[in-house]
Amino acid sequence: MLRTVKRIKLGKRIYRRLMKKVLERDNWRCQKCGSLKDLQIHHKVRRSQQGNDSLENLVTLCAYCHMAEHGQLSYEIGALEVMKKPSERRPRHNPASV
Repeated sequence: MLRTVKRIKLGKRIYRRLMKKVLERDNWRCQKCGSLKDLQIHHKVRRSQQGNDSLENLVTLCAYCHMAEHGQLSYEIGALEVMKKPSERRPRHNPASV
């Protein structure tokens, strides 16, 4: 029989300090693409899979890379253009400016 482990939930203040430590350790950059914008903390081993809140299990990712890590990006042609990072989007052609 599988034994369930009771998870300890960190308080808000302690969790914020932990997030700041991770951001500082990772030099406030996404560890996949190097972005400095929309940073989030990602659990390498998901909490739902008994991943803990240790520094070793946490990494800084931008929102885009975080979504990609969780498989939440749509790979249809039209959606791919929408989901690109703003710096990767092609400028729209404006016939009035020609």
